[in-house]
Parts: sequence; structure tokens; C-alpha cells
Amino acid sequence: MTERPCKACGIPLIFAKDMEGKTQVLDKRAPCWILRDDADGNPVAIRAASSYVSHFSSCPKASEFSKKGKE
Repeated sequence: MTERPCKACGIPLIFAKDMEGKTQVLDKRAPCWILRDDADGNPVAIRAASSYVSHFSSCPKASEFSKKGKE
């Protein structure tokens, strides 16, 4: 696992290998939430501290790195 900023937007990233050995580019401080029910059965959003989101879904300049965006 390595860490460095995104070349396009500067947000801190984590580069890690998945179970298939492919590199995944993840937001270091990802906005991951889990919905759970409280004691009364009402949904409550809880921040998932150990979950990460692909940076390609949150980068405002992701199209600069996609094959579609370069065409």
C-alpha cells in the first residue's frame, strides 16, 4: 500500500492491491456510511472508518484519467 496525492485534484489517496492483484485507487478519507437501525427501529447513519471509496467515483477531474475522457 502506498499513499500520494491525486495528480489532478490533490486529494490524498491510497493505492492498494485487491484480492486479484489489481491496483485500486482509494480516497484516504472516504465518505463511507452504513445505515443501522437504532433501538426504536429508526435508521441511523454511522461513519464506516475502515471502508474506502474508489477515487474515480469522487474525483472532480476523473475524466482526465479515463479512456472515454481522453477521446
